[in-house]
Amino acid sequence: MRIACAVPVFCLLLAAVAVAGAPASSLDDDPALVGWWKFDETSGTTAADSSKHGRAATLEGGLSFDDASVAGRIGRAIRLEGKDHVIRVAGYKGIIGQHPRTVALWLKTATPGGELVSWGEPDAGKMFIFGFIRNRVGVTPRGGYLYMKAGIQDDSWHHVAVVVPEASPPNLHDHVKLYLDGEKAEIDDIGLLDLWPIDTGEKQEVLIGRRFRGILDDVRIYDRALTDEQIRELARPR
Repeated sequence: MRIACAVPVFCLLLAAVAVAGAPASSLDDDPALVGWWKFDETSGTTAADSSKHGRAATLEGGLSFDDASVAGRIGRAIRLEGKDHVIRVAGYKGIIGQHPRTVALWLKTATPGGELVSWGEPDAGKMFIFGFIRNRVGVTPRGGYLYMKAGIQDDSWHHVAVVVPEASPPNLHDHVKLYLDGEKAEIDDIGLLDLWPIDTGEKQEVLIGRRFRGILDDVRIYDRALTDEQIRELARPR
């Protein structure tokens, strides 16, 4: 890219921006960002949605920021203790059908179990559950499962993401990608059921942290498939 400029220093700055590409904040303003819960609150039972959609979430099961707000990977975060703790995005049924999507978040746990983000219907191919499968982070539509080989129950911060690209229809075996700390995760064994089409239903509202024990931060849902570089950007220190 050629930049015409009369001030050499300013030219160098413009050139640096052109090489570096879009800043990280572009993902914060992305029109495809349909839900973003930072969990920066310190009191109450409502988690604000920092996307442009106003999808505030409600803390349930005795969960409150007054007791559960902790230091996060970015600002504050929320600690869940499993059992009845869950965060419900009332009225929001998530991304349904076969549409592309990305779910990304930071987590810290010593106990691998529970769901991170889920929605859909309790039928084969109709659920979308991003959480722990056999003690590893993975995803299932209630028809097959896909999970990473690496365990992350080391009580340290990790960034995890799942991407469902455009396909007709998408399935775990051929299309879905998992990411760990900004890079594509090595996948554990997969089977024939992983060819089951992803066709998410719309009965259950989006739930965050059901039966999960640990800390969650910066939960995001996009209604498109983010690129490898964009996932890497979300996982970079800020």
